[in-house]
Amino acid sequence: MSYVTVGNPGNAADPATGSLYGSVSYTYDIGEYDVTDSQYAAFLNGVDPSGANTLALYSPQGDAEYGVTFNSGAASGSMYSVIPGYANMPVVDVNYWDTLRFVNWMNNGEGNATTETGAYTLTGGTPTPSNASDLLANPQHNAGATVWLPSENEWYKAAYYNPANSTYSMYATQSDTAPGNTIGNGADEANYYTGNGYSVTQTSDENSNQNYLTAVGSFTGSESYYGTYDQSGDVWNWMSTTEGSQYVWLRGGFWNVSDDVGGVSSFNRSGGYDPTDESAGLGFRVASEATAVPEPSSWAMMVIGVGLYGLARRSRSGRYRFG
Repeated sequence: MSYVTVGNPGNAADPATGSLYGSVSYTYDIGEYDVTDSQYAAFLNGVDPSGANTLALYSPQGDAEYGVTFNSGAASGSMYSVIPGYANMPVVDVNYWDTLRFVNWMNNGEGNATTETGAYTLTGGTPTPSNASDLLANPQHNAGATVWLPSENEWYKAAYYNPANSTYSMYATQSDTAPGNTIGNGADEANYYTGNGYSVTQTSDENSNQNYLTAVGSFTGSESYYGTYDQSGDVWNWMSTTEGSQYVWLRGGFWNVSDDVGGVSSFNRSGGYDPTDESAGLGFRVASEATAVPEPSSWAMMVIGVGLYGLARRSRSGRYRFG
């Protein structure tokens, strides 16, 4: 997985949020892209080579956006594979506990099947850990972690902060203007629903057999100031920031969200999501300790991927819920 470095430590928070979000006191790396199906399939084969799936890390919903398949007759360590054409699609239908186990695996190394310790300590050996309430009340990653699920401040800064003038944009495309949704190298474009319809089809007709995701980095001219892609649109991202000891916050919007309530903008902070929620519009990216030796733009390192479904409906509060 490729990372970009988010520097400029000690930046002020975004005043548009009441100075609540965006300030980070240290330099860190964050995934240039969302975790992909190929990366998540590698994770599944690494931690569940026999296909037992006792932690429910694989839970296909039968939706067109899910890109990982299972074959019980395949050799041990290769039972999970990517559906042709989906290798670089963001993994969806992963819940909060799946994301913590993924980053644990990354901390422990690809050759280690341990998912319950690393960046986070999960107890009980069950899909929902027995210490779930404690983890949600205190979502800080363990000391010494090298890869973790980004906090809301880490995610927000990577998406919207402009280090050249210490300001924030409204969209993760270096713009205060709502993006278009045309795939390609145009500036200020993203995968979400606009007046033209869906980005993938450019029509407003919805087909349950159509995959509406775009491969990570498809909007090549629409990166954030730090060089991340798709932090506006494509899939919502889980973050480690939680609400009390029950719920988790999401950011970024997704392919079926429109901009009428801030959709893919910095204003759309969606909370109240159960950590077991899964959806065809819900994925994640990872954060990491800053690379020791900088590259001119991006930071090459390793990563792995995710997967699954659920269409979103907007609640009366204006938030988008999955079901």
